[in-house]
Amino acid sequence: MGETQQNKTWQVENTGIDIVPAAERTGKPLELFWIWCAANIGILGIVYGAIIVSFGLSFIQSLLVAIVGVASFALVGYTSFAGQTGRTATLTLSRAVFGLKGNIAPTAFGWFTLMGWEAVNLTTGTLTLVALFEAIGFTSSTTLTAICLILFGGLTIVVSILGQNTLILMQSWITKIFGTMTLIVVAYILFSTPWDVVLALPSGNWLTGFLPAVSVIAAGTGVGWAIAGADYSRYQSPTTTRSSVFFAVVGGSALPLVLLMLAGILLSAQLPELTSSANPIALIGTVLPTWMSVPYLLTATAGIVTIAVLSLYSASLNLLAIGVKLRQSVAVSLDAVLVVGVAVYVLFVSQDFLSPFIAFLIFCGLFLGPWAAVFILDYIYLRQRDGYDNDALFAVNGKNNGVRWVPLLCWLLGAFAGLMVTKTGFIDGPWATGIFENSSLGLFLSFGVSGVTYGLYVMLLPKENH
Repeated sequence: MGETQQNKTWQVENTGIDIVPAAERTGKPLELFWIWCAANIGILGIVYGAIIVSFGLSFIQSLLVAIVGVASFALVGYTSFAGQTGRTATLTLSRAVFGLKGNIAPTAFGWFTLMGWEAVNLTTGTLTLVALFEAIGFTSSTTLTAICLILFGGLTIVVSILGQNTLILMQSWITKIFGTMTLIVVAYILFSTPWDVVLALPSGNWLTGFLPAVSVIAAGTGVGWAIAGADYSRYQSPTTTRSSVFFAVVGGSALPLVLLMLAGILLSAQLPELTSSANPIALIGTVLPTWMSVPYLLTATAGIVTIAVLSLYSASLNLLAIGVKLRQSVAVSLDAVLVVGVAVYVLFVSQDFLSPFIAFLIFCGLFLGPWAAVFILDYIYLRQRDGYDNDALFAVNGKNNGVRWVPLLCWLLGAFAGLMVTKTGFIDGPWATGIFENSSLGLFLSFGVSGVTYGLYVMLLPKENH
């Protein structure tokens, strides 16, 4: 790394949602690979595996859920194309679809979602740090949890303020180190697994077990991350091919997740209480010998820092896209204060992690899935060839200033359809009966309704009228 680039690594980034200057569009696909690999190599992937098994599925069905679920990162691949084309953040580009004012609604929800994810990451990181201290002999206590929250939260905020260059450097090293530790742990789990118990798991119903499990995993992976794709690809060189961007994003995301979910599926045979534990991370550590659990939990903590940074970084961009006039470093700090409040509630008041986490995934997926359908179709039909009008994205009195009602209604129609047939834990739909009862199939319905309605709109209306 040259001296100039090395100095940039530790500088505070203030690009915000501005169009990335041509001189800074030097990113390579490998950088995207490390970013998305590090974003999905966290220990939470093991918990995902246990969640899959909780749907009453066999080993083969569970493995298929993991593979099909992470295929949803194809959505992130497409929003990454938009970032390379438009050179700004995802939900700033979304203004071209919904209008400057109309885009406030999906951007505000995107900000809410990323704040929720940051709270999940902060909680997970704190629990992992607590598990690490317990593994080396400390006694679990409220004081220990509070100290771990301060340590983990402080490191996350510092790295988030420093921005892209610091993130790329950290994630490259953390992915390699934590990836190596993960391979060691998975190998240990493979040899210590009671395979007779795992292979004897009965098959579940494909409609009421398999598909709902896929939707939960998709909501927590590709669907959840779709609103952040362009935030990182906007720095990619214009000469980078679309296929390189796609495979860097999807490959970097899917490879670690499938491996971690496999470990979670196998661990569920040894730890049937994994999905109901107040600290599932500490429970995972009890399966491993001390010589393995300590370095694994240490690198896992560092891995979650990079995941938390991605959420906080993108959330700060969304806050700016809504129209809040702040420097990005200030926006990151403001978001961090809000997130710490949620983490404090989960850790010290409710003391229940997984139940609200699953409800959060399902609820957010019902809004993010339809948004992704509209945004990606808009990119494919209208922006892929001719690009984005960058001036119009920021023009107060331009053609995108108001509300573009048809795309907005297509998004809301899909979200409403999904809510009506889903029990989210926040809102229970009146039609959540039959195959929809106690499942999350509403995600597929919401995505399909928005995709079909907006697809018909862009295909039937002359391009110059969009």
